[in-house]
Amino acid sequence: MNVLEDKIMTKKRFSTGVETLVRDTGMSYIDAATSIIEDRGIEYRNLGKLLSDSLKDKIEVEASNLNLIKIIKGNTLPL
Repeated sequence: MNVLEDKIMTKKRFSTGVETLVRDTGMSYIDAATSIIEDRGIEYRNLGKLLSDSLKDKIEVEASNLNLIKIIKGNTLPL
């Protein structure tokens, strides 16, 4: 049974793996997620199913800082 558990990737296992890689290696969240996907042979189109909300937010901030995506900010009043 333990061998089967190692092969099944859940949101929790994926998030823990990404957080561990980021903490231990200093890798970015995008690189850590990509590394796990490639190491496990998971198709990229399945990545959305593995991302927790907090991990999505961290990757979104990282991508925005790298100018890979634009985040539309809500309306704000001038100060």
